[in-house]
Amino acid sequence: MRHNLTKTVRELLRTFTHAFDSYRPELHYMRGPGPKCHAKRAGVASAAPAGAGQAPALREIAKAHA
Repeated sequence: MRHNLTKTVRELLRTFTHAFDSYRPELHYMRGPGPKCHAKRAGVASAAPAGAGQAPALREIAKAHA
């Protein structure tokens, strides 16, 4: 009887601990590059002429999706 009561109490504590845990990992994951990275890349991209080094088919695809 005591073993069953102890097991039940442990399960209840585990359930309530997880239910009221304030840590939410989905709020802390990396979402991608930030504004500083975009600004740095914009400076590099403006140095090369648009479409330089691309195959003609890739330029057409880029124009269609722009």
